[in-house]
Amino acid sequence: MQYTNIRYSITLNDAQLDYLSDEQQDILRMKCLKTFIRMAVLKETKVSGKTFSAVLQPGQFMASKVELAGLWGCDRKTATRIVQEFNQIGILRSESSNRTTIHTLICLSVWFTGYGMIKSSFFDSKPVVKPIVKPSRTTKRVPPEIAVETDKSDCANPTNPGGAQ
Repeated sequence: MQYTNIRYSITLNDAQLDYLSDEQQDILRMKCLKTFIRMAVLKETKVSGKTFSAVLQPGQFMASKVELAGLWGCDRKTATRIVQEFNQIGILRSESSNRTTIHTLICLSVWFTGYGMIKSSFFDSKPVVKPIVKPSRTTKRVPPEIAVETDKSDCANPTNPGGAQ
């Protein structure tokens, strides 16, 4: 069954919304959330690999850090950090086994499709939100705060043209 005209019911608190809308970071977090929402299954789905099998429920998906990094155009460390932060902020819950990681969207309550409404049994209306400590970054200021006066006559008449002595 191909779902079309899908609409989502997502519940976010102020801290989660602030986190997602922070555009000063190295990756757009709304893009990451959109990826998670689109990867989540809408009906019970059995998945299996060489050494594992799992049944995904609506609102869950499987994705490796390498796969997410490829989708977002970043390195694996950034993808790992984003997944950890989404878990800390209470948008996602990830459970790893020795073979795979199953991610569960806990901010998504309902999908509306042309076939009706699909409820997520994982929705959490009061998620635990842990603060995220952002690394401090030094910003480059152009031009520098203190302008340095240059003597333009030195530029016009170099004392050592061409490096010859």
